[in-house]
Parts: sequence; C-alpha cells; structure tokens
Amino acid sequence: MARSEPFVGRAGAVAGLRGWLAAADGGTGALVLVGGPAGIGKTRLAEAVAGPAAVWGRCVDDPGAPPLWPWRRVLRALPEAGAEVGRALADLDDGTGLDGADLVAARFRFVAVAADALVAAAAPAGLVVVLEDVHWADEASLRLLRHLAGEIRRSRLAVVATYRDTGVAGPLFEALPELLARPGTESLRLDPLTEPDVRAYLAEVGRADADAADALRRSGGNPLYLKAVARSSATAGGEAELRHLVRTTVAGLDAGARELLAIASVLGEEVDAHVVAEVAAQPLDDVVAALDRAVRAGVLRPAVAGFRRFAHAVVRDGIHADLDQGVREELHARTAAALEHRAEPGVVAGHWLRAAATPEALARAADWAETAARDATRSLAFTEAARFLGLALDCRRRAGTRDGLAPLLVDLATAEYRAGRFARSLGHAREAAELTSDPALVAAAALVVRDTSAPDLLPEMAGLTASALAATGPDADPAVRAKLLAQSAAVTADYGRATEAVEAADEALALAERSGDQEALLDAVRARMKIRPFELPLTERLRLGALAVALGGTGRPLVALWGHKWRLDAAFEVGTVPVVDAELAAISALAATTRLPLVRWHELRLRASVAAYRGAFTEARTQNRLALELAEAELAEDRSAAGMSFAFAQQLADVVGDPAELPGGYDELLASAPPLPITVISRPLCALVTGRREQARAEYDALRPRLRDPDFIGQAPGIGPNLLPLLEAFEDRETADWLATRLAGAPPVGSSGAGTFCSDCSSSWAGRLAALLGRHTEAVPLFEAAIAWDTRLGARPYVVHNAFAWRSNWRRSASFRARKPWPGRPPTRPGGSACPAGCGTPPRCSSACGPKPTR
Repeated sequence: MARSEPFVGRAGAVAGLRGWLAAADGGTGALVLVGGPAGIGKTRLAEAVAGPAAVWGRCVDDPGAPPLWPWRRVLRALPEAGAEVGRALADLDDGTGLDGADLVAARFRFVAVAADALVAAAAPAGLVVVLEDVHWADEASLRLLRHLAGEIRRSRLAVVATYRDTGVAGPLFEALPELLARPGTESLRLDPLTEPDVRAYLAEVGRADADAADALRRSGGNPLYLKAVARSSATAGGEAELRHLVRTTVAGLDAGARELLAIASVLGEEVDAHVVAEVAAQPLDDVVAALDRAVRAGVLRPAVAGFRRFAHAVVRDGIHADLDQGVREELHARTAAALEHRAEPGVVAGHWLRAAATPEALARAADWAETAARDATRSLAFTEAARFLGLALDCRRRAGTRDGLAPLLVDLATAEYRAGRFARSLGHAREAAELTSDPALVAAAALVVRDTSAPDLLPEMAGLTASALAATGPDADPAVRAKLLAQSAAVTADYGRATEAVEAADEALALAERSGDQEALLDAVRARMKIRPFELPLTERLRLGALAVALGGTGRPLVALWGHKWRLDAAFEVGTVPVVDAELAAISALAATTRLPLVRWHELRLRASVAAYRGAFTEARTQNRLALELAEAELAEDRSAAGMSFAFAQQLADVVGDPAELPGGYDELLASAPPLPITVISRPLCALVTGRREQARAEYDALRPRLRDPDFIGQAPGIGPNLLPLLEAFEDRETADWLATRLAGAPPVGSSGAGTFCSDCSSSWAGRLAALLGRHTEAVPLFEAAIAWDTRLGARPYVVHNAFAWRSNWRRSASFRARKPWPGRPPTRPGGSACPAGCGTPPRCSSACGPKPTR
C-alpha cells in the first residue's frame, strides 16, 4: 500500500511505532492507538511502518455495517484463525436456549477464542494488524480489542488502530479510558506539521517557490489539506479548500464519470466496480474505465482487485453532500436493490433507510434490519442487534403499521437485556405487553428481564409478572407458569417477603418437575435456592446442586457454577472437608476452561474465604485483593461484586481484631446498596468494627424492631452470625434469648457463608448466646462441641476463639469448681500454658494458630 506522495515531519512517530513493532516481533506485543484529526496522516504512517505483510481491517461510517466488520476482514486474511473463530460461532449457534447471564458468558468465550486465535496466528513469525478508523467501530469490535489489549503483551502480535480523536461521543470514546489503562496499550498522537515540515513538502512536490508560512496558515499543518493547498490557488483554508479542489477536479471529469462517482459516494468509502455497474446499469468495462479516470484525477485511489477507494473520507463526504436530496434518495434505493443478493443485511437495510420514506421502502428497511439483528445475535453482538431492531421498529412505526409491533418489541427488549441495558429492556417489554392481547406474548414480555435486584426496576418487574400470571391463568402450560412463578418468587424475595416468595418458588418447582421442561426447572431451582436455601433438606439441596451441574454442562458454565456452589455450601454445613475441596477444585477447573470473569471472581472469593477459615490470612488477603481487582475491571456494572470484598474485609477485621483490615469506602458502598437485611445489619457492624460505637448503637437500635420478622432474620444464612457481635457489644439479652430459642431446634451447621466469609459453626453461635445470657455451665459443652467441629474442619482461627471462650465460661461455671479438665487437652509445657489449637505451645507464640481473639 506504499505511495509516492511526500512523507515529512513524522520521524519521531515513525521511530516510536517501529520500536513498538520491533518489540512485538521479539515477544512483547502491543496495541498502538494512533490518534489525530482527519487527514493528519494516520493511515500514511501505518503504511510507511507496518510493511507489506501487515493485515488490514477497516471500520466504516455506515449504520448498516455488520458487527465485527473490521475483524472479519482481518480474519479472512488469516484462514486458520478465521476457521477457529467460525467454529466457535457455530458451537454457540444463535443462543436461543440460553438466558441472559449465559449469553453474556458465551459472548465472553467467543471474544476469548477470537483473541487466542489472533495471538496464535502471530506466534510463528509475528503479526501486524492495522485497524483503520476505529472511531466508527461497533461495540463488538471494541470488545474484542479490549480483550486483546489485556492478552497482547505476552505475544508477538502488534495491533495498530487509527482513530480521529476530535470526537467526544460514541462507543470508542466510552471504551478509550479502559483501553488506555490496559498494560499492553501504547498511545501516539499525530500533531500538525510545522513550518519546516511544510517547506520540505512543498519542495518535494515542486512548489519550493510557494510561501511556506502562508501554506501552513491555510492548511493548519494538516497533510491532506496541505496537498490541496499545494495544488490549488484558492484562498480558503483547510477542509473548505479541499472541498473546493474536489469540486473543481470532479467538474473536470466527463459527465459519465461524475455520475459514477455520485453512485460511488453512496456506496461508501470503498467502491466495488461491479456494484457501481449494476446500479448504473452500464457495462462493467465502461465503469472500470471511468473509475480509472477518477483515479488519475486524484479523486479515487486503487485498492484490492475490483475495488477503488476515495482518496479520503472528506473527499467522499464532499461528493455525497453535493448531491440533491432527491438524487441521493434515488441512488440509495437503487443501491439497496442491487445489494440485496450480495451484501450484508445491515448494509441493505441502511440503504433502504436512506431512500425516500415510502411505505414500501420503510417496510423493506425493517425486514432487512430484523435479518441483520438475527445475524448480530448469532455473533453475540447484542448491542448491534438492539440497534438494528430499533431501526426496524422505527421504520414500521413510520410506515404506519401496528401489525407485528408487539413481537418486535419483545425481541428488542431481549436484545437490550442481553446488552446489559435493563431499564430500556423493561420499557420495551412493558410496551409490548400493553400492545397485545396474546397471553403468550404477555408472558414472554414478563420473562425478558431477570436476575437483577435493582430497586428501581423491581416494581415494574413485579407488575409485568402479575399481569402475565393473570393473563395466562392457572391452567396455563405448566412450564410457562413455572417460569412466571419463579420470576415472581425472585422479585418478591428482593422485596424482603421471603415467606410469600418460598410459596411461589415451591409451586414453581413442582410445576417445572411435572412439565419436564429443563428451562422451567432451572428457573425454579435458582429461585428456590435464592430464598432460604437452608430450610430445604440437605439431600434436596445436594440433588438440586447436582441437577444444576448436569443442566449446565459445557454450554452453561454459570448454571454449573451455581450447582457446584450449592454443593460446596452443603458440604461445609455437614463438615465434609473432601467434598469442599472437590467442589472448589471443580469451580477452579470451570474458571480455567471458560476464562469467564464471573466464574473466576467466584473462585477467588471462595478461595479467600476458605483460606481465612483455615488461618492462612496472607493468602486470604491476596485472593480477596485479586477478586476486588477483577470486580472493578470486569464486573463494574455490578457494584455488589466489589462490595463482597469489603464484606470479607469486615469479617476478617472482626476475626483478627484489627480494624485496619477494613479499607475506606465501605460506608459509602453500604449507603448506596439496596436495603436488604444483610446490608442493613452490615452498617452498624461496620461502625462497630471500626470503633464508632455510638454510631453502631444508633444504627442497631434503629434495626432492632425488625429482627423478629421472619422475612428479615431468615432471608440469608449470614444474618444470624452477623448479629452476634452486635448483641454482645450492646448486651442485648432480650434479643439473644429470642435468637437462642430460634436456633435451638435447628440442625447443627459446620460453617456457612463461604461465598463471602466462612462463618463459625452453629455450636459456637449457641455458646456465645448462652454466655451472653449468663448460662456459663450451658455454654461450656457448646464451646467444646464447637472446638471439635472446627478442629475437624481445619478452622484454626475459630478453634482459638472458641478455646478462649471455653476457658472464660469454664471459669464461671460449676465445672470450674470441680476442676473438670478439657477433654483431649494437650499437656501444658513447662513455663507456659497449652495452645487450644493443639500445637502444645502458648497461644501467642505462633501466628499459624491465629491472633489473640478480641472476644
């Protein structure tokens, strides 16, 4: 792609880019973002440095461009990588059997496969990829670029991406901060030429006699405009001068060539001679000859066989803008008709959209836009699918038709939900339900937005679900009714009405199992496990966990993840250490094979929790920090992901007795969180751990009236253990007595809450409540049982805590007077007391046995 035009004033940029490409060839890859205004020489720089072996892709300013357009061209030039990506897409099919979370996971897997394929293509001899005009890139293309930027440093791949940095809106400018923060990203901005640069340019083009200062003023130091200044005697400046030159040059061509250039400007920056010939209804040879005359005039430039390109986007824009509106609309209609059998559906839709707004043209635009949306969904480009469906909806409304609007709105709502725009999705779903009297469509609309607890969305979700249940009636298809009841149960639980939610979830599960529909069964299982899972028998939870793992398989890693987590929680509850380790290993394997951020985040969370439970505090802090970094980088839309790391730090601070474990910012995070019971309890607990006792007391007093509400205390397994420090700090014996009575009939629990922080066993909870109530003789055997549990499970910090609590209560009990020894107590070493953890050394002699407890 080398040119003979002068190339001046870019020595520093050339050296910098060559250095990055050389480093990539040596094994340290890079994404180089080359920015600057139109015409500044970004593409010229890439041509000069990248070399003939570089692979090029180009973004286009066309609303109908299909997703991943620049990468498709790159992959066509890399057959092995393209085949690998094609297989990944074929495996994913169109995602119709997956729910929102699994589709997002599938999209990530596809991006990871594409990135791996590009890195692998660079491994043998290095690879340079040039992406032009990424300011026009679609979100799917940018998603792949972002992922690649995180992997590229350890490869022989260099990606040079050019963009206009004069914009402020659009997908690129939303992605730029994250792109620039990636370790593999480098940035290069091209500045205007200086007066010596302009003088050198003028000398090379035979205009050494021209006034360099005047040429600099008129061109602004922009090489494209400088070229126009050097060829023109006009007195305007910059882009206006270039437009003047384009008009003058085009006017010098024959009428036939001008007509073909008008058609070419409608096609876009790249000109396919065959399409131009079809639109113009002229012989191909005549068209080729006319386009070659435009090349000699400097309006076009040669490209790959059969194609030409406009000399610059500004040239094409100038020709297109000079067309009368009627001519422009007619040419777009003729182009759309010509492309229907050869172009991407989105491109065809875009041309019909820019044709005259007749009902026929609008209907054809809508049809092609819906086809383009289906193609985008197959590529997991959900944002682009939503954009195409939005175009289709607008066209059908402008055409004055109402038929088919409700199903189209459900499709649009689904695409928006998959793209993560829940509020927009819910709005479209509501409108669809209002437009139709078909119960099936009402149910479909109600089931679009799921798995979110956003407070501002819950009322509308609840209303839609209630309307769908009423519209379908009790005699509806059991699978459909099960899905709606599961949705209703999840939303009701988020409102804090757990008792009502359990009833709906149980009915959903019974209907789903009767129907045999796996999708309905999966929805019902997830709803039931969300609400008071510990009220289900252990065997039932293990069964549901195994069912989720089986239903998840390889295609639904998030479903499999939930199943493994449920089984791990059950194993902790009964104290089966081998099963805990096996399920944690299974989650690690799932994270390694899928490479999904959410699965990896859960793995890190669980590993941090288990490490702290076993007393490996340094490892626990490291895993928690990694989980927080991953949450902030990859899961930023879900603030609760980062909040879990803060909750872990709060629990760790309580266990080790050091408020410094809790970083700043947790109060703000809790203040903005939904008022769920666990959040409400965490606020005074945070204040207590950090030494703000008066604030903690005020917040505890405010929540105390809610504690006996079964929908409050029973919603999450962590609420009871989190209450204990507050009850002890403020000596709330009344509530302690009520809670002790509530826990008395419950089966023993080895540990719970592994997703955040593994709690102590239920014997310890009961012992602490008995101690607070002054029942020291009753507390002693409870703490002995707790030490046995914790020793068996390897919970060394809790062994230490419970041993000190045992000693304190033993000294106040009747057993102290009888000097009843602790069963299995190791012999006391001369000069020191025995370690309750069983190591035979004083409790403060080894950090491995845990710190001195605060309780």
